[in-house]
Amino acid sequence: MITLLPIEQNDFDIFVEREIIEYARDKVKSGNWLEDQALEKSRAEFMSLLPDGLNTKDQFVYTIFDEETRIKLGVLWVRVRMDESRRCAFINEFVIEPQFRRQGFGKQALQALDIKMDEMGVESIALHVFAHNTNAIALYEKMGYAVTNLYMGKELRKTAG
Repeated sequence: MITLLPIEQNDFDIFVEREIIEYARDKVKSGNWLEDQALEKSRAEFMSLLPDGLNTKDQFVYTIFDEETRIKLGVLWVRVRMDESRRCAFINEFVIEPQFRRQGFGKQALQALDIKMDEMGVESIALHVFAHNTNAIALYEKMGYAVTNLYMGKELRKTAG
């Protein structure tokens, strides 16, 4: 059985440092940021979302834990807020470690999140996923998530001539 446990400080520190790098790579890959500025921008964005680290209000960072094997499978980071007149959650980051992917743990983690958020009075959960992350998109669709907004881009390159 998969459970979501509050992340321990050491695991949190490792998670943040790793995800700052991964997020910067994704932003460069998607064409949003220049490579030479990406790490700095990523770090600034993470620090703005988690100014007080694990004690940041309305931010919940969980270790995805397999009760049967006693193994940490990944991390799920969620922000809960009021939107209009209801409580909403936003998945800031969802990572299953590579060696545990494609084994159903992501699905089970999202099911555990549904239960936890329902217990907190949350009425909806949203997330962002990069278009190049097709495996994640397939999982989210299987779990009932639907596209609510779609950003599109086009590269324009001037040629000498």
